[in-house]
Amino acid sequence: MPDPLDVYVDTYQVSTNPWAGTINFSLSSPLPVLPGTPPKAEHLVSVRLSLENMKLLAFFLYRQIRQHEQNLGVNIQVPQQVLNQVQIGPEDWQSFWRGVGGDR
Repeated sequence: MPDPLDVYVDTYQVSTNPWAGTINFSLSSPLPVLPGTPPKAEHLVSVRLSLENMKLLAFFLYRQIRQHEQNLGVNIQVPQQVLNQVQIGPEDWQSFWRGVGGDR
C-alpha cells in the first residue's frame, strides 16, 4: 500500500457536476509574476467526492474552525484584499459567518 499523501497547499479550485465534486489542490510558485499575469502553481492532488460528502466536509471544516477559535479565544481574520481577490464580497462573508455560527 502506498504511503499516505502529506502536502501543504495554498491554492485550491472547487468544481461540481450533477453527480460529484472535485477539489484540486496546488502550491503557488514562490517566484514573482509580471503584473496582469496569473501566478503559476503546481497541481499536487485532486480529491473527488460525492456532493453529499462535499457538503459534509464543508460543515466539518466550519465546525473545526469555530471550535478552534472558541478554544483559543481568537477570531481568524481573512484580509479584505484576499476576499476581493477570490471575489467574496464583505456582505456575503459576514452573512455566511453570522448565518452559520453567530456574529463575526
